[in-house]
Amino acid sequence: MSDNNVLLARQPIYHSDMTIAAYELLFRPEEGEDLNKFDGNIATSRVLLNAFTEYDLDAVTEGKPAFINFTKDLFFSPPPFDPKRIVIEILEDIEVTESLIAQTKYLKQKNFEIALDDFVMDERYKPLIPLANYIKLELPAMDEETLRSTINYFKPYPCTLLAEKVETQTDYRKCVDFGCTLFQGYFLSRPEIIKGRKLSPNKLAVLQLISEVQNPVIDIPGLIKVISRDTTLSFKLLKLVNSASYRRVKEISSIHMAVMMLGMSKIKSWASLLALSKLDDKPKAIQMSSVIRAGLCERLAKYFGDEFKDLFFTIGLLSTLDVFFDTPLSELVNDLPLTDDVAAALLNYKGKPGLALHTVKNYEISHWKAIHWDILGRFGITRMELNKAYMETIKWANSQEF
Repeated sequence: MSDNNVLLARQPIYHSDMTIAAYELLFRPEEGEDLNKFDGNIATSRVLLNAFTEYDLDAVTEGKPAFINFTKDLFFSPPPFDPKRIVIEILEDIEVTESLIAQTKYLKQKNFEIALDDFVMDERYKPLIPLANYIKLELPAMDEETLRSTINYFKPYPCTLLAEKVETQTDYRKCVDFGCTLFQGYFLSRPEIIKGRKLSPNKLAVLQLISEVQNPVIDIPGLIKVISRDTTLSFKLLKLVNSASYRRVKEISSIHMAVMMLGMSKIKSWASLLALSKLDDKPKAIQMSSVIRAGLCERLAKYFGDEFKDLFFTIGLLSTLDVFFDTPLSELVNDLPLTDDVAAALLNYKGKPGLALHTVKNYEISHWKAIHWDILGRFGITRMELNKAYMETIKWANSQEF
């Protein structure tokens, strides 16, 4: 198995206030590889090695702990890594033996933290409970009563309960009410759509601002006027363009200079993103996810042609509007003055921008089998290239100053 065969992504683990507590590192073999021949020990070793060396673990996890599934062999012979930086997950299919319990105690003495993955109430697992720092409860596998009783069972133990596969805001609130304190799943990346609910005045104002900025017929004076009339937006935009990522010999001191230096397309994209940051009812993690999606789309543009660079960034950014406004994307697209090509890419993944967006959205949730690898290959996008672009985008996003 070559290094190219392993795809690596991350999934946030949230506190109850929606700040990020840690990340789980996810990895899979490439599509088409015989899973029976796929060596999980080698894959996990390479993920750990790459994360600590080539990718720089602190950049990938923003200095937060990394939860990593350990196979049985790796659990008994763990790589010599800093225990403060990883949390070892004991998989639910590992047989609980005296030697496993002894090794868990040994790892605890070495200051490693232990998580029991996909925990189910079973007599076999009881010896591990006092040794666990985290208990991961798989939400879809439990009905409400089972979830409640399981959480109550763990109250006497000094462990943290982590609800995983939390897919909706309703599930999240239920887990909070029952007593979980950490949450993993894609509930933050999905809009909470309530029929008949209207946008607040603040959200309407932000949507109007994005509509004006994204108008394809707006000229430079018009764009400068729209941005300049919003003091907060102007300040944030100038701070961004003078940050380390864009730093020039001469400081950019006006919106006019920013447009001239970076171009209309780039300024329109960043102005839209910064406008979204004004929505204070959404956690910063959503904004970061939006930046990463837009940035990864932009990095893929070089394979399709440099003329697509700014367009790909914008489409990646606009594709997250439904989460910010809790409104179906189709409705928001209808409200924005977008070209037919942009709308088709956003709603139906049409054209090269649509292909890039489809790729990025599936990569970020580890749905790697849904990615059209054969089509991407025609443009020179390999698994290794996409994996590298993803990691580079995370590092870049972490360096941005919002």
